[in-house]
Amino acid sequence: MKISLNWLREFVDVAVEPRRLQGDLKRLGLGAEMVVELESDWIYDLEITTNRPDCLSHFGVAREAATRYRLPLKPPIINIKETASAAAGAVSIEIAAPDLCARYCGRVIRGVQVKPSPEWLARRLEAMGARPINNVADITNYVLMELGHPLHAFDLAKMRQHKIIVRRVRAGEKLRTLDGVDRTLTAENLVIADAERPVALAGVMGGEDSGISAATRDVLLESAWFDPASIRRTAKAQGLHTEASHRFERGADIEMARVAIDRAAAMIAELARGEVLQGVVDVYPQPKPRSEIILRASEVLRLLGANVPAADVEQILRGLGFAPQPDGSSNSHRWRTLPPSWRLDVTREVDLIEEVARHYGYDRLPAHVRPAPPRADRDTRREKELTISATLVSLGYREIITSSMVDPAENARFTELEPVTLANPLNQEASALRSTTVPSMLRALAWNLDRGQHDARLFEMGKTYTASERTVEGLPGERRVLTLGATGQRRVASVHDNMRLLDLFDLKGDLETLIDAFDVPGLRFEVVACPYYDGGFGGRFLAGSKVLASFGQISHEVREDELRQAVQTAEVDLEHLLSFSLRRHAFRPFSKFPAVQRDFSLLLPEGVTYAQVAEAIRSLGAQEIGSLQPVDLFRGDSLPARHYSLLLRATFQSQTRTLAGEEIEALGARLLAALEPLGVRLRQ
Repeated sequence: MKISLNWLREFVDVAVEPRRLQGDLKRLGLGAEMVVELESDWIYDLEITTNRPDCLSHFGVAREAATRYRLPLKPPIINIKETASAAAGAVSIEIAAPDLCARYCGRVIRGVQVKPSPEWLARRLEAMGARPINNVADITNYVLMELGHPLHAFDLAKMRQHKIIVRRVRAGEKLRTLDGVDRTLTAENLVIADAERPVALAGVMGGEDSGISAATRDVLLESAWFDPASIRRTAKAQGLHTEASHRFERGADIEMARVAIDRAAAMIAELARGEVLQGVVDVYPQPKPRSEIILRASEVLRLLGANVPAADVEQILRGLGFAPQPDGSSNSHRWRTLPPSWRLDVTREVDLIEEVARHYGYDRLPAHVRPAPPRADRDTRREKELTISATLVSLGYREIITSSMVDPAENARFTELEPVTLANPLNQEASALRSTTVPSMLRALAWNLDRGQHDARLFEMGKTYTASERTVEGLPGERRVLTLGATGQRRVASVHDNMRLLDLFDLKGDLETLIDAFDVPGLRFEVVACPYYDGGFGGRFLAGSKVLASFGQISHEVREDELRQAVQTAEVDLEHLLSFSLRRHAFRPFSKFPAVQRDFSLLLPEGVTYAQVAEAIRSLGAQEIGSLQPVDLFRGDSLPARHYSLLLRATFQSQTRTLAGEEIEALGARLLAALEPLGVRLRQ
C-alpha cells in the first residue's frame, strides 16, 4: 500500500526526516521497503501484514506514527450541511443476510454534478496508483485511502423502488460488474440488490447498470461491514481482487462505516455541488462490543524480560486506542483495556504486550538466555524417521515434497479409493486430495526426465486422503505413505565397467535394506499382479497378514505419454513401518576357526520360493550354519515338469572349534531334511 507523507501530515505533525520515518515504520512492523520523492512529496510503499487492516489507510498509519513520536493524532474534520428532507424517506435498506452483513449505512445526495475531479484530488489519487474517473467515484476512492473503509456510490435513479436489500444470490441471477464482465453468481455469494435484481457484488465490485455516469443527478452512498470469510470466498471464486475486497476480507472497522460515509458525503457536497439529505439510514441490528482485557505489568516483565515503565505502557496503549485504566486493585500495575473496533487482531493479554514491545522498541529489550531443561523422553518416532531418511539417502535417493492435490482422473488410474474432492480448487489438475502417491511420484520423475536428468532415485514421506474413511471427528481418513521412485542407470559406463540399468530387483533390494533397519517379525515376500505394473513385475512385503510395502515396474501403457524409460515405484505403509522398533545391532566377534562352503543343487517345485527355503533352514536353529546364498537358478526341459533348479551355497563355521568332515556332513543332512516338507530335494 502506498502512502503520501504530505497526506500523512494532515493527521499528525511528523517532523522527522523522510528516510528516518521509513526506518521507524519498519521497526513498527510496517515494511516500508521503498520510498521515492515525488515533486514536493514522499511516497512510501508499505507491506502491511494480513492481521493489520487498520494500517491500510493514511489515518491508520498516522495513528502508529503519532504513538511512535508521542504526538497528538488529528482526526478528520467533517462538516456536513444537510437539507430538511430526510434520507429515510428517499431510500429504504434491508439486511436479509445478517450473518454476512452486520451493518449497512446509506446517505442520499441530490443534485450532484458529475465531472472530472479537481487537479489536487486527481494528482493525489495518481500518486497512490489509482486512475481518476469522475469526482463522485474519485471521492469514494479518496476516502478509502484516507480512512481505510470501502465505499460505493449508486445512481439512485437506477435503483428500482429506491430500495436496497443485502441478500444472498437467488437461483439463476447474473451481474455485469463495472469491469464489463458478466458474472455467474452462486448461492453463497452476497449481493446488494434493489427491489428486482442485484446491483453490486457486496464488498468486491459494483454493477455496471447502477454505476455513476455523467447523467447521474442523485447519488446513494453506501458504507457497510461484511463478513471477511464471505468476501474472501466471493473474490476468489470470481477471480477478482479489488481495493475494497482487500480490506473487507481482512476485517474492516465496523465503527468507521459511519465516519467514512459522512466524510464522503461532505466532500461530494463540496466538490460535486450536491445537497445531502438529513440523516443516515443506518441498519445495525446487533452491535458487538469488544471484550475487556486485563494487562499485568508482571506479565510484561515475564515475556519481554524488561521493566517497561508504567507511564510508557499507558502512553503506548492510549495512543493506539486501547484506553488503559488502572483496575483499582491494591496492585496498581494492572490495567483494564478495551480493544478498539479497528483492532480485531487483539484478543489476548499477549497481544497487548506485543503492542507495547513494538512501540517501546525491541532493540531496548535486554538479551537473556533462558535455561532450557533437557528432555527426559527420547523421541523414538523422530529417530525412526531419521533412520529411514538416512538409509535411503545412503542408497542414492533424494527426498522430495510434492503437492497433495491431484487430478481425480489421474488419481483413478492408480487406485479405486475415492479421493477427497476440494470445494474450491485452483484448477482441474489440483481439484482433489490424492488417495495414492503414485501419480505424484511419476510426475516428479517426468519433471526430471524432461530436463535431461535420466538417472533419478527419489523418495517422499507424504500423506494420502480417503473420502470413504472418516475419523471420529468426521474428517477424511489420512494415511502416511513412504513412496520411492527409481529410473535410469544403477551404474554408469566407464573404462572399468559396463553400464547397468536399474531394474525391479534393485528396488526390491533397497526395500529389503530399509526394512532390515527395523525389527519386523514374520516378514515375507510374495509376487502380486497390479493393473499399472508390467505383468510379472510386481511384488509386496507382508508383516504378518498386513501389507507393509508394495512395488513394481510401471507398465508401458501408463508411462508411454510422459515417461520414456523404465520406471519402478514402491509404496510403504509408513505408519505400519514406524510401529516396529529399530533393530538393535550387536557386534559378534569373527570366528578364528576356518569356514567351509558347500553347494547344494536343489530341485524345487514351482511355487516354492527362496524365502521359504531360507526360513526352513533357519528354523533348525543350528549356529554352525552361517550364511546362505542363492548362486544360480535354472529352468529347462531337462528338469521334471513344474520344477526348477536352485544352486544354494551354505557356509558352515563354528565359534569354538574347527568342524570335522563328519559334522559338516551331518549339518548338510539336517539342512536337506528341513527342506523335505517343502518338496525340495537334491537334484540327481
